[in-house]
Amino acid sequence: MNLLLSYEVWFIAALLLVALDVVLGLDFILLSFGIGAAVTGSSLLLKDALPMPFTGSWEALLTFFAVFSLLILVPLRRWTKKPAAGQDDTDINKY
Repeated sequence: MNLLLSYEVWFIAALLLVALDVVLGLDFILLSFGIGAAVTGSSLLLKDALPMPFTGSWEALLTFFAVFSLLILVPLRRWTKKPAAGQDDTDINKY
């Protein structure tokens, strides 16, 4: 579990999650988890300059990652939500 205390692992996980979301097209679900992994890795990278209480153990890091990812997921899903059928009258392809 010491690997979870390394910022490199979190950055690699972030890249993999974002790439999987782009390839699979999962409606930005994995993108929010990729952003969460990147923020978690950044907090580990900056823990000497900006000490944070959750960077001490892997349990606290996983909790921070999960909570932050879910907090990003809700607004991201609302922001990228497709309009319901019949609501988008500005489509140029309708004749």
